[in-house]
Amino acid sequence: MLKPRLNLALSAALLLTAAAPSFAKEPKSLAQEAKLIAVLKSDAPHKEKADACRLLARIGTKRAVPALAALLGDEKLSHMARYALEPIPAPEVDSRLREALGTLKGLRLVGVIGSIGVRRDVKAVQPLTKLLSDADADVAQAAARALGSIGTPAAAKALEAALATVPAGNRLAFCEGLLRCAERLAAKGQPEEAMAIYDRLRKLPQAPHQVRTAALRGAVLTRQTEGLPLLLEALRGKEYGLFASAARTSMELAGAEATAALAGELAKLPAERQILLIQTLGHRGDDAAGPALLAQAKKGPEPVRLAAIRALTRLGHGPAVAMLTDLALAGEAKLADEARRCLAGFPAKKGQTAILALLSHKEAKARCLAAELIAERSLAGAVPSLLKAAGDPDPAVRAASLKALRELASAGDMPALLHLLVQAKSPSELQAAENALRALCTRQTAPAAGKVVIRKAVYGALPNGPSADVTRKVARLVRAGGLSVEASNANFGDPAKGTPKKLRVDYTLNGTAASKTVNEGETITFTVSVTPPAMVEALCAALPKAPTQAKLALLRLLRSAGGPGALKTVRGAASDGDAEVKDTALRALCDWPTTDALPAVAELARTTASPTFKVLALRGYIRLAAQQDAPAAKKVETLKDALGLATRNDEKRLVLSALGNIPGPESLALVTPYLDSPDLKEEACLAAVAIAERIVQTHPQQVARAMQQVAKRTANKQLANRADALARRARRP
Repeated sequence: MLKPRLNLALSAALLLTAAAPSFAKEPKSLAQEAKLIAVLKSDAPHKEKADACRLLARIGTKRAVPALAALLGDEKLSHMARYALEPIPAPEVDSRLREALGTLKGLRLVGVIGSIGVRRDVKAVQPLTKLLSDADADVAQAAARALGSIGTPAAAKALEAALATVPAGNRLAFCEGLLRCAERLAAKGQPEEAMAIYDRLRKLPQAPHQVRTAALRGAVLTRQTEGLPLLLEALRGKEYGLFASAARTSMELAGAEATAALAGELAKLPAERQILLIQTLGHRGDDAAGPALLAQAKKGPEPVRLAAIRALTRLGHGPAVAMLTDLALAGEAKLADEARRCLAGFPAKKGQTAILALLSHKEAKARCLAAELIAERSLAGAVPSLLKAAGDPDPAVRAASLKALRELASAGDMPALLHLLVQAKSPSELQAAENALRALCTRQTAPAAGKVVIRKAVYGALPNGPSADVTRKVARLVRAGGLSVEASNANFGDPAKGTPKKLRVDYTLNGTAASKTVNEGETITFTVSVTPPAMVEALCAALPKAPTQAKLALLRLLRSAGGPGALKTVRGAASDGDAEVKDTALRALCDWPTTDALPAVAELARTTASPTFKVLALRGYIRLAAQQDAPAAKKVETLKDALGLATRNDEKRLVLSALGNIPGPESLALVTPYLDSPDLKEEACLAAVAIAERIVQTHPQQVARAMQQVAKRTANKQLANRADALARRARRP
């Protein structure tokens, strides 16, 4: 009960610290100390006196001792008085505290005893010894702990003498006092006296288990290597608590001799104890334990083997790699999985060297494992070895090596990867080489400024709250040379006060459509990723002499890389005499990401006789037409041409959707005829409303007519309501 009460008292003192700002700002001085002493002697309220004690703990001298000592018997202020007395460096404090031992009772006496222990007053050993037999258990226990904190031979002698007759309820506190004494004696260079105490407590009949384990620890650590017999005795004993204490203690005992002693016990222990000792040896970090751990990892119960594998990895024990490899390749699921994880995390150069060596292993499974581990560890220095392994006689090894190269290859490895692509022996290898090249091109792309066209920008409580169209503002910022725009009220005002806002911008970058949304305070950056021209040129140069399947992969890679050179090569391949090459090139052309392919795609849409490519080209034409950096009228003209080429409703819907993003009377006029189409009217209605919302102020008559039609024809009630509202707005004077 004592400890919680003291903790509550300390908490109260800390709370009082925050409650007295008036004192905290006063300078440390004799005058201030005198003022605080006067407060203690006055009839001031409890709070003021408590605050005075708190500050005297910082600035008090022997002058404050009488006033503070007078409060030791005060039920409300005793703890604060002790709080102030304990740090004052004056012998008068010790005298007053010793005097109080004969006058106080109960908790106030317990508190004073604790303060004497804090100050380690050696003159208090005799009066504290008398209190060891006090009828109040709290007092006796506090005296035992205080004597332990003082920690002199006399204090230890008093505690040892009292230990024989101490009531059972006080035994733990008296043992704690003796343990404190032993620690103090050892710290002061009196190990023999400390060991005597530890040994007595170890052998004490009916001693609490925590006392025996603490005594064992002290006895071993005080003796150091000479304490190994005690440690081994506990490891061999029947009591698991002492065994666990010995294992924990061994982690504080340095030296190869201790490691050897512990390792020598491993094979003699039952499985559950082996696991704890194995973990202990791993934590000790001494590689000398490696052979013993290796023996445990090779045979025995699975839990023991798993613990040994982990400990060997922690030690980085080099000879374990071969065993881990064997386990990783074996069929025992848990052991194989754990061995693989340990190989992937095997420390530093030992692990790297061992894994690289596996690439030359006689078994293909081991070589595959090596490639996988190289990728997991991101061993960039292993790329030359992986490139060599990509030509391995075994197809699984080749595939695993190419997969690893996908993660690790650099720009300088591109010629080798192209060679592997061209020389691929199977479809899976070809795909793996293609994936590696694509990943390499992606890693090498760099952000660069491009031609940015802002299509639409909205700022506010998106998606459904109050917002404002800020397209013109964003476009103006971009035209002024900004590559980024911050979503902030400073830029766009506050269309949704008190609500977190977002900025959404739809734009094209070098003809490629994009859309980004960021939270208020964040920034949208307009950049384009560019594959280095040298890499594109390498892909183009490899195409003519490549076999057919490799050509198909190269065409797909060129489409991903993009750029003028890639487009030129793909357009040339679209006339290839090989049907597969031509087909792949045309598909790449129809799916080209940037508007520089628009003329070629449009021509294909007009001239191809293939129904399949007519559809693919027309869809590409529609997509690129909407993305082009051109005035609205030019975009509408292009989409009108695409609409004329479309024979299926699917492509016509795409055109109508694209027109909905182009505000202008020309786009509305092109959409309006389709309001009467049974199959296309809903798409036409959506596009017409989207256009009208942006031109209602500039072309009210055209908007009013179109919205009247939309309101009558659409089956979407919400859309009809929007159309009605636009029509009324357009008719206003």
